[in-house]
Amino acid sequence: MHRTTLGGKAFICSMKLILMVVHMKIPEDVRKDIPLTQEVIYFDNTATSLTPKPVVEAMDEYYLKYRANVHRGVHRLSQKATHEYEKSREITAKFIGAKFEEIVFTKNTSESLNLAALGLEGVLKKGDKIVTTPYEHHSDLLPWQRLTKKLDLKLEIIEGDNEGNLDLADAEKKIKRAKLVAVQHVSNALGVIHEVEELGKMAKDEGAIFVVDAAQSAGHMEVDVNKLHADFLAFSGHKGPMGPTGIGVLYIRDEFFDVFEPPLIGGGTIEDVDLYDYKLTQPPERFEAGTPNIGGAIGLAAGIKYIEKIGIDKIEKQEHELVKRITEGLTELEIPWYGPRDLKKHAGVVSFNVPPLHPHDVASVLDEHNIMVRSGHHCALPVMKKLGINGTVRASFHVYNSLEEVETFLGVMEELVKSLR
Repeated sequence: MHRTTLGGKAFICSMKLILMVVHMKIPEDVRKDIPLTQEVIYFDNTATSLTPKPVVEAMDEYYLKYRANVHRGVHRLSQKATHEYEKSREITAKFIGAKFEEIVFTKNTSESLNLAALGLEGVLKKGDKIVTTPYEHHSDLLPWQRLTKKLDLKLEIIEGDNEGNLDLADAEKKIKRAKLVAVQHVSNALGVIHEVEELGKMAKDEGAIFVVDAAQSAGHMEVDVNKLHADFLAFSGHKGPMGPTGIGVLYIRDEFFDVFEPPLIGGGTIEDVDLYDYKLTQPPERFEAGTPNIGGAIGLAAGIKYIEKIGIDKIEKQEHELVKRITEGLTELEIPWYGPRDLKKHAGVVSFNVPPLHPHDVASVLDEHNIMVRSGHHCALPVMKKLGINGTVRASFHVYNSLEEVETFLGVMEELVKSLR
């Protein structure tokens, strides 16, 4: 049990209170696999998740036992590395319901979305309309803003309320005659789960390209590119999948292979070259120039296998219980929190403020009690401007977080509020 102090007063969260709350039991082996969970309360999973030992061990095995470059090598180390790298692609493809060749390894979600925008330049022409939402992470907004300016396109924003709920009637109106629709699955700032499947169907009915930012959903809930009607989908390995940093995924539906221009070309992307021309090789290699993050891809696959062993449905249910309790507690303490009040639409991301304190000050207090949260605008400045605030404190969860930790957090917040009143 976590012990915490504030203003010289020590307290231990009541076990009786904890036992009154019905919740899932966190698998003890998960916490044993992640040593940091024994030292801190880690509520910063939206930024990056903690890494279990099996992921680190899979990467260590590559670096220590068969370290070599992939593709074209005939020696056994290269053959082994290539086999494991491509097996990782196969595992990743199955994870999101894609085909093997539709998976492109990148650096992160931001790179994936930028590559998508750059590769689609040749598909768009002056006057075409791109539609997105007011809740996007900068990584799913800036690339489309830049493309709009560069190609003289139109950018339209779907209306929504301050909880993050989209106006689906307005969405249907805006998506009419759109050429491309780009939306996030889950808001990293408000925790709202958008109706991506419905939006995807609207886009398909208009013949529009549908791009999904799954950075905050992959690894926390089911992500199926076919159910979502996604033509392009991006996510990072270090978030929900509990993999390493520096590895991301860009899903490209196979029907776009011949019209999507690889933004980067060079080593590994070609079938033939002479001094004046080249011929690209087949996907997915044509989209992965140079030496890839081999260890990162292997670590990503290990992370996917790890969370699939736990069960995505169990992870989603566990996070829902944590969101329910933390929002109840914040409401009881009269601490304003943001996001949808319909908790069925609220993923494991809860943002709040403690007026008159700055979000960074609140985060610092929590850090003093070994509780790790994020503070600031969360790379979603349009959201903060819409709400009329400078930023928020954000607590975000994964399967290794518990209701006991939430109660400890709420105890600190209670003492903090008392000290301000």
